Amino acid sequence: MGYRPKHTPFTHLKARNISYTEGDQTYTLISMNRDTMTLEVNISDGKSERIDAHFPFAHLPKKIKKELNPL
Repeated sequence: MGYRPKHTPFTHLKARNISYTEGDQTYTLISMNRDTMTLEVNISDGKSERIDAHFPFAHLPKKIKKELNPL
């Protein structure tokens, strides 16, 4: 039968350096959970940075969704 690696629901995106700007905030994608279709993103504006661990995939622009291609 052969060896099949265990499917992990998490995809790490930090190495791909995917980011986009919306308004005055810059969103940088860190990882994606394919089971719940949520992302961990770093949101930064001019002064502060924060990490949102439950950012919905549906809130991404179409251009970024095509780049990720979750299916």
